[in-house]
Amino acid sequence: MGYRSFLAMMIAGTGAACVLLGYVILNVNPFESGLIGLFVFYISLYASLIGLMSLAGITFRIHIRNRQQTAFREVRIAFRHAVLLSGVAVVALILSSINWLAWWNFFILLAIIGVLEYVFLTIQESRRG
Repeated sequence: MGYRSFLAMMIAGTGAACVLLGYVILNVNPFESGLIGLFVFYISLYASLIGLMSLAGITFRIHIRNRQQTAFREVRIAFRHAVLLSGVAVVALILSSINWLAWWNFFILLAIIGVLEYVFLTIQESRRG
């Protein structure tokens, strides 16, 4: 798969996730739908955030910093960062909705994400040799 076809699929998937999120926000009543409605909301929010952050990261890393030679590596890094940061946002929102979010919880969450990123970087460096 080429870079342009991947980018087109990513844009289409992000658009679909954003449309689904809009539909859920406008048409699902969280008090009547129960856990299924909340689950669909958080999943669609997570997918939308991953797509938007990935596209922003790809745009910054490849087009603004002019790294076309290593595009595949930059796409992987941008996608990994988008997954981790979207996870932080959704988990923080879930913790906030059940009144468990405090500053120390948020810093613990960020520390866990920092450790995960360090593990990914260590694995990536060991593969390069």
